[in-house]
Order: sequence, then structure tokens, then C-alpha cells
Amino acid sequence: MRVTAQLALSQVRLNKKRTVGTVFAIAISTALMTTVMCFVTSGNQMLVDFLGPGYGDYGSAYTMMLLIPALILGLLIAFMSVTVISNIFAASANKRIGEFGVLRCVGGTKKQIKETVIYESLWLSMIGIPLGLLLGVLIGYLGVEIAGRYVADLNEISKSIIMRPFTFSLSFHVSGWTFVIAALLAFLIVLWSANKPAKKAGKITAIQCIRGLSAYDNIKSQKAGSGIFHVLSGIEGELADKNVKRNKVSYQPTIRALSLGIVLLLLVASLSKQAKGIENCMNPNSKEMMVDYCSAREYRINPITGEEEARAKVPIPAETYHAITERLSEYEGVEIYGVGYDSDTYDMIPDARIFTEQFVQIPNLTDENGKMNVTLLTVDEKLYEKLCDRAGAPYGSNLLINSYAYNDDGVLQKTTPLKKDVREISLCTAAGKTIPFAVGGFLEEKDVSEDGFRDLLPDPIRLIVPNIDVRTFDWYCEPEDEEAFTAFARAVMDEYYPILTEDSYAQQGYTVRISRVDTMSKMLNISIVLAQVVMYGFVILLLMMGFASVISTLTTNIRIRSREFAVLQSIGMTRRELEKMLYSESIICIGRASVWGIVFGILIPYLINLSIRRVFPVRYEMPWGMLSFGGLVFVFVVLLITAVELRKQRNTSIIEQIRMDVM
Repeated sequence: MRVTAQLALSQVRLNKKRTVGTVFAIAISTALMTTVMCFVTSGNQMLVDFLGPGYGDYGSAYTMMLLIPALILGLLIAFMSVTVISNIFAASANKRIGEFGVLRCVGGTKKQIKETVIYESLWLSMIGIPLGLLLGVLIGYLGVEIAGRYVADLNEISKSIIMRPFTFSLSFHVSGWTFVIAALLAFLIVLWSANKPAKKAGKITAIQCIRGLSAYDNIKSQKAGSGIFHVLSGIEGELADKNVKRNKVSYQPTIRALSLGIVLLLLVASLSKQAKGIENCMNPNSKEMMVDYCSAREYRINPITGEEEARAKVPIPAETYHAITERLSEYEGVEIYGVGYDSDTYDMIPDARIFTEQFVQIPNLTDENGKMNVTLLTVDEKLYEKLCDRAGAPYGSNLLINSYAYNDDGVLQKTTPLKKDVREISLCTAAGKTIPFAVGGFLEEKDVSEDGFRDLLPDPIRLIVPNIDVRTFDWYCEPEDEEAFTAFARAVMDEYYPILTEDSYAQQGYTVRISRVDTMSKMLNISIVLAQVVMYGFVILLLMMGFASVISTLTTNIRIRSREFAVLQSIGMTRRELEKMLYSESIICIGRASVWGIVFGILIPYLINLSIRRVFPVRYEMPWGMLSFGGLVFVFVVLLITAVELRKQRNTSIIEQIRMDVM
């Protein structure tokens, strides 16, 4: 065995506490990589079981959906792991400054000192990586089992949405590649982490070793302390600030690890808030059952205008949806109403003469052709009579819903589109034909409170026209026995629109769904909770690894400065003043870490929100609760680490500390 390998092995055996801390960090890093691989292999098996090898026609899309989250998590884990493990090896190198000095004095080369640190990482990897693989499989199994239960819930909910439901399940699955890839990535992370401290240790001179200076000490300049800390904490605070500045590189690992922890907490908390905002936007808060008919679309380029136009493959005619309404109304104890939509046939060229001033100021109302989206609606006969009464319009009139909700850069705004004296609007087709529609009455938002009219971001112009063919028609009711009504409704819909193929939407040109109105929001809620469980799980493990780095670097900084503390005590500094100085150093580290952590913890989720609020009226909110909680936890942990290490130093006399060789 090489001498450098033997020296590294002896250090691993002698410094048991540091060895345990480093092995713990390596094991956590490996475990996280293994957990990600377990999710990838389990997700891949689920897709193969459901779609077949290659994932079918959309294999590339499903592959990206599987690999992109794994890649993001892998990069995050690798970045945190390199930071933490590198910090631990740097602290280890500083602690062994005396050993390196002896090696240099007896002829040891830079390469040999570097090899010592590298070999130490190899010895520790032999312990940490296998432990991490076992721990990762355990965490992966628990994570996949938890995620599998949420997937099972999604599967059950899907059965209430689709008349011919599919079945999929997520179960734990690993392969030999799971361990090979995870172990290889973990090994590369450890080598990369040890490389920089090894290079630093190799550059250290014999003079530095003899004087007890670390590879990171700046012997050319001394930084002045800040008067602010003198005011806040006396001379001890000023000395603490000076020490942190003088030993800037030595304290960087602690500050960096704390900053990353704050960033992770704020990132997860902010994303959770934004996800909750999306959920609130999409939650209809309704218990009504919905029977939904929807036709597929066909797209083509109009030969006259060159514009793209869409039409329903199998539109539902007025006589059919009226007949189905009567058949569904035969179910005892329920009141059925229906609402249909067609948003493909007509558009509108804006006319400022009929619009309100507030409406015309809204940006992006028109498409690339200068046209405004229009939705034609139709309803069953009973509801239509009620709407005519609410609008004060004669039976047979076209009714305009004079309310528009839009997303104004993350804020939901509402306005009135048309002036109240408008009696006719002109709609146009993709062929360039203009068709006038008389407006017999106006409906406000409060007049269309039924679930069928609920739309988060509707088209600017919505016109209710009686007895027209539409692409989609929905029937609503609130039965006491939902299962019995579902069976009855399926039988009725099978009479008119039977589902003959598994892929009815593509092959037959239509689909039929029967579900609760709030079912889709339940699916969204389950997906959000699942994502939060995964995110918080990984963040907790990353924070545990970060705290291992903080413990290692803080304790090492205190131990290698024992002679400095003894000298300060010998010239009159009391034990209480010394402890106050060290506590002040810890507080300064937390403060500096908080600055960068809060800045990036706000900036990253805010940038993510810029894309989210283009689609949903959800804006970034500062997670004050998590910031306060995380701040208290970080302060408590750092001060606790400092207090524990100071307690260990109390039993050493000043003479012993001055005589002691820094090892």
C-alpha cells in the first residue's frame, strides 16, 4: 500500500468524529442519488406497463417528462453535495495542517500531500457509498410507496371522469443500473469535492505549517473590524467581525451551506404557495354531478382568407341535447339543467364604438389576425326561460353575458365589455363572412351563477343563442346517490353516444364523461400534495447534509484556533468575553448567509412566477412563515453547535493550549 494511502487510512481511523461526519454526508448524497434513480426506474416501469415498450407514439414526450425532473433534482443534489462534502474535506485539511507540515519538512511533495487527501476520500467512499445505496433504496421504497398511494387515488378519480377508464399504478422497481449509476455519480461527486481542498493542501508551504496557518489563511492583509458590531456587541463583536473577515475563506463553507439551506426552504415554501394559488383558481367548490359530451376538432386552412379554422367533428344538435335533457330529467329527485359551448365558429373584429372605455384599454384582446375570441352558448329550455326573465328580455332573444374576467399579470381583473345601449353585434367567420346577431338582453355575472357558466378566464364576448348546434354540452344536477345516477346517466348516454373504442375521442370523434364538477380540482390537489411531499422530502435530506457541513466547519474553526484563544485569555480576556466573541462570529455568519440566502430564495421563485402568472392569476408571495421558522431553526442549530464545542474547550488550561500542537 502506498505511504499516502496509509496516512489517509490512519487519519480515517484516528479522527472518528470527522470520519463519521464525512461518511454521513457521503451516505446522504448517495442515498439521494439512489432515491432519484428509484423514482426514475419505478416511473419507467409504470409507463412501460401502461403504454408498452418505447411508451407508444408519444415516447419522446413521456421520456422528457420522466428525465427532466430527475435531471433537475440530480443537479440540485450534486451541487449541494459538492458544496457540503468539499467543505468537510477543506475543514479536515485545515485540521491536519501540522501533519502536512511534517511531511513537507521531511521532503514530502505537493503531489503526495494532495494524494493523501484524495486517498482519504476514497477510503471514506468505500464506507459511505454502500451505506448510501442501502439507505437510498429504503428511502426510495418508502417514497415510491407513498407516491403510489397518491397515484392510486388519481386512478380511482379518473374512473369517475372517463366512461371507459384506464388503469395505471406506481410500484417500487429497481434494477442493477439503479445501483451502478447512483454509485458512479456519488463517487464522482466525492472525487470532485475532494479535489479542490486537495489542491489547496498541496500548495501549502512548510513555513505556513510551522506557523500554524491553514491553506486558506491570508498572511498578507488584515481586515479592520466594523464599528457597527462594536456598538451592538462591544469589543467582542468588533473582534468577531475582524476574525470573520480575516478568516473569510475558512468561514465561507459555513456561510455557503447556510445560504443554500435558506434558499431551499424559501424556494419550496414559495412554490407551494404558488401551487396553492393555482389550486384555488381551478377549484369550483361545487358538489354537482356533470354529464359531459365533447366533440373532437378538425383544423384546416380556409382557402379564401388563408386563416386557420376549426370545426367540431361530431357537433351535438339542438334536438339531441334537448332530448337527452328530458331523458336525464326522468331520474327521480333531481333537477337537470344543461349548458353548451361553441368557441370555434365565430370571432369578432373589435369596434370601439360599442365597447366600454375600460374594456378597450385591456392589452392582448385580439389574436394575430386582429380578431377577438367569441363563445356562443346555448342552454336547455327551462334554464333559458329563467335567463330571459333575469335579463328582462323576450323569449327567443340572444342574451349577452356582459362580464369579462382576465389575467392582468397575475391578478384577476373583471370588467364590463359592452355598453348597455348596444342592440346588435357583428361576428365573422374564418371565411371572412360577417353575420349580425341581435342582442335582446344583458346578463351580469350574478345572473349566471350556475356551474355551467363558471370559467376562470372566459372569452371576451359570450353570447347565449337558443337552439344552436354546439361542440360541447354539459348537464348538471345534484343527486343524493351519485353512483346510482352515474349508472343511469351512462345508460342514457350509451343510447345516443356509445363509446365503442378505448380511444373514442380520436377514433369516434367524441367522448363522454360523467363525474363530479370538483373532480378535476381533486386530481390537481392530489398532484400538488404529491409534488410537495417529494420536494419537502428531498429538501429535508439536503438540509441534513448541509448541517453536517456546518457542524464540521464550525467545530474545526474553533479547534484549530485553540492557541489563539489561549493567547487572548493570557492577556486578560475572560472566558465569558471569549465565548461572547465566538457567539458573535456565529451570528455574523448567519447574518451574511441570510443576505445571500434570502436574495436568491426570493429571486428564483419570483422568476419562476413570471411564467406562471402568464397563465394563472397567481402572483409571488413572500413566505414569511417559513422565513421566520427557518431563521429560528438555523440560529438555534448554529448557536447550539458553537455552545457544544465551547463546552468541550472549557477543561483545557491556557498553558496546555499554548503548548499544544495544532493537529
